[in-house]
Formats: sequence, C-alpha cells, structure tokens
Amino acid sequence: MAAQLTVDLIERLFRDGVESVERISSGLSNRAWERPACGRWTGAQTARHLAAVARWYHEWLDRAIAGDASPPFTASEMDQRNDDALARIGDISGPEAITDFAETATDYLRRATAHWNLAYGYPYGTVTVGLHCGVAAAEWHLHAWDLSHTSELRHRPQNPEALFTAAGMCLAEAKGGLGGAMLRFLVPLGARRSPWPTILQRSGRTPTENTIGSG
Repeated sequence: MAAQLTVDLIERLFRDGVESVERISSGLSNRAWERPACGRWTGAQTARHLAAVARWYHEWLDRAIAGDASPPFTASEMDQRNDDALARIGDISGPEAITDFAETATDYLRRATAHWNLAYGYPYGTVTVGLHCGVAAAEWHLHAWDLSHTSELRHRPQNPEALFTAAGMCLAEAKGGLGGAMLRFLVPLGARRSPWPTILQRSGRTPTENTIGSG
C-alpha cells in the first residue's frame, strides 16, 4: 500500500533530506567539493544552488501569504533562474553554503507548517504549501545523492515510497485536469515499484548499482 501522506510524514521527509545533505557534506574533502556532482555543477556549486533554492522557497511563501499564488516564473526559465541565483549568492565555500542551506531550509519548514493549506505558486503550477514541501523534500534528497558522488558514499532516503508519493501528488495537483487525475491514480502504483531509482531516472539522473544501498 502506498504511503498515506500526513503533515508529520512530509515534515520527516523534508528534515531527512536536509540532514542527509548535512551528513554527506560533513565528510567531503576540499578536493571533493571541486569534483562534478550535479550535471555541470561541482559539489560547491551544488551546495550554493541548495542555499539559493531554500531562499527561493521563502520568497514564494511570502508571495503566497500576500495573496499571490501564481507561479513565480515558468519551468522553461529554470536554467536561467538557477544561473542568476548562483551569481547572486557568490563564491562562498561549499561548507558555508551548506550551513546557509540547512538554516534557511529548517526555518522555511517552520514557517510552512503555519500555512500548510495555503495556495502556493511554484514554477510548475499552483498547489498548497504542504504539497510543495513534498517536492522540496525530493529536491533535498536528490542533491544529497549528487553530493554523495563526490565521495565513496551513495545516498538513499529513509522512506523512498513516501518520498515518491509526496512528490508525485504535488506534481499531479500542479498538472490538474485529466492529466493530473491520471497521475494521482498512477502515483501509488509507482511508489510500490523501485521508487528511489524511478525518482532518480525522472530527474535525469542514472541510478548506479548500489543506489539501493544506504547513504
């Protein structure tokens, strides 16, 4: 049976993602930070991206609280927006960026729990704050996996079925219409079949032989 999403469960997925990023990053050497981690980004650039995204989430929540639940920008703009955000955050070190990320993301979750059912815009559509936290949790876990590839570690979330369900239900809500209804039907099925490798594949990553192991 697919995971039943609750506020407590999504909060745990989110915190597990943040803590996984911190744990993996704490063991990286100076050389490891400069190795490729996520596409064209090094470990240090991936850490800066995490810090920038956590700041975005605060901005998007501010918009939602002010009554604007429209997407802040379109999905097609994502690459350029990422580049702009990295330029703004500057050349802080990988460890400094992870500290910034962890503090900002943890504070975001505190704020999000007070507005869980509020309409909230993100680049793929309008959902609720709580549903978006499921996608945020997946973002943290994916980048924990990226960072683990600069070392001998391989990351796997504690509850991949619940993570798949949480992210999938948010995407279904954002899609809406018949497509969203079909996706809501398919998510529980997908959650029972290799959920973590599927998340990796759908995000453009290639699962390795030890993907199923612990991080």
